[in-house]
Amino acid sequence: MQAELSKLLSELGEVFSGSDIKEYCLINGHHWSYSLVSTTLEKEGPLVIGFNWGASQGEDYSPQKEIKKTNFLTEDVGSLSRIFPYCRRYFGEDFLSKITQSNYCLFRSQKESQITQRDIDLCEPIFEQLVGILNPSSILCFSSKLRDSLLKNGRIKSSEMLDIKYERGTSKVTYTAIKATLNSGVKISFLPHPNYPMKGYAREAAWEFCCG
Repeated sequence: MQAELSKLLSELGEVFSGSDIKEYCLINGHHWSYSLVSTTLEKEGPLVIGFNWGASQGEDYSPQKEIKKTNFLTEDVGSLSRIFPYCRRYFGEDFLSKITQSNYCLFRSQKESQITQRDIDLCEPIFEQLVGILNPSSILCFSSKLRDSLLKNGRIKSSEMLDIKYERGTSKVTYTAIKATLNSGVKISFLPHPNYPMKGYAREAAWEFCCG
């Protein structure tokens, strides 16, 4: 598996060289680059997916150079650390130790809006190959763009949805939690990103519906 991922990482480097975000970085003096995958790299283990790898203000990032096994529990996973209590509650401590992390878009940026649709289109074939190599037992998805793409492109075999209503200030908001099965047979849960602003009870309801 490591050889397959290394080859895919090389392909990602070639794709990035012609990306819009690389051009944006050259124009604006940023060094953000890309990554393919991190943490446990366990075949048929759980996979956690967000939208894209982040970049902090004023920080430079080198491209991922090698496929190296690490630990989701001890890596700096940013806001995703907030999913730890939910994972422990619904899947147990062992689940966390087996998580592999990646993203729908494999290029770094400071803001999601800096990633173009063309950048996403460049990453999609790499992302699909990555999922094929890992063959995850289940996927926790925190990217609404990946959710919308999978639904739009007919890659969901079956799904159940729950509309969760709550108030945000004076507005009434509805968040739709989805648990589904991909055409490949892999179970996937579409959950609110840890940074998504919502009431605690609404987030609890989303996790309970998808994973309870």
